[in-house]
Amino acid sequence: ALASGYHNQPEMTQEKFKPSFLDETKTLFRTGDLGKQTAPGIIEFMGRKDNQVKVNGYRIDPGEIEYQLTRYAPIERAIVLPVQVNNQTQLSAYCQTDKTLEIAEIREFLAKFLPVYMIPSYFIFLKQFPLTRHGKLDLHSLRELRETGKSLVNSNYVAPRNYLESNLVSIWEKILSKHPIGIFDNFFEIGGHSLLLSRVVTRVHKELNVSVKLADFFKVPTIAGLATLISQTQYNYQEPISAIPPQKSYPM
Repeated sequence: ALASGYHNQPEMTQEKFKPSFLDETKTLFRTGDLGKQTAPGIIEFMGRKDNQVKVNGYRIDPGEIEYQLTRYAPIERAIVLPVQVNNQTQLSAYCQTDKTLEIAEIREFLAKFLPVYMIPSYFIFLKQFPLTRHGKLDLHSLRELRETGKSLVNSNYVAPRNYLESNLVSIWEKILSKHPIGIFDNFFEIGGHSLLLSRVVTRVHKELNVSVKLADFFKVPTIAGLATLISQTQYNYQEPISAIPPQKSYPM
């Protein structure tokens, strides 16, 4: 189930597709996985020969994400590392900048050039990257700094104010297995990622009969923002009569 080469990329095809050392009439594909033969017919997987990581079933090159991040003018340098959150691999972006940046704007920028599954779940902003005593980038310290990402999350819980927000909160809590979720909590900063995002979009359409695009989440990644967007764009959306508070009656 593999193609015979890369479309219109002969150099990459020549690099990755090599004649088989077992049978020159056949071709082998260089996957980038590193292994060694420990016994006849048994190959032990040792890791990757490059920096690619696997996130939610997708093979991702962090360098491509780092390149797009540095195209965002205020970011001078970027490092993207895989981190383990609730036994799941997610991407954390460390950005060197002396400016105050909005995460939603960065995500919206990245969405123009990258698929949704390559957009980091966490963003850490630093004026200077930590270095080892030998002057090299201290990756261990960067991973530890991921904990400071909690400060980017709105810690002041705000309950849903209407029927739509209440239902959106219920959907998020079921999919993220997190309770409570406030209407100003950022989806990506409370454990959300591309795979869960697709499930949210499907559930919202099924339960509320509302169509929401994946790109909308990068513009409004909060319950409050999403509810406002739905109310403004989904002209056929109406809350059920049972959700409308009963009006008080006064004697004439």
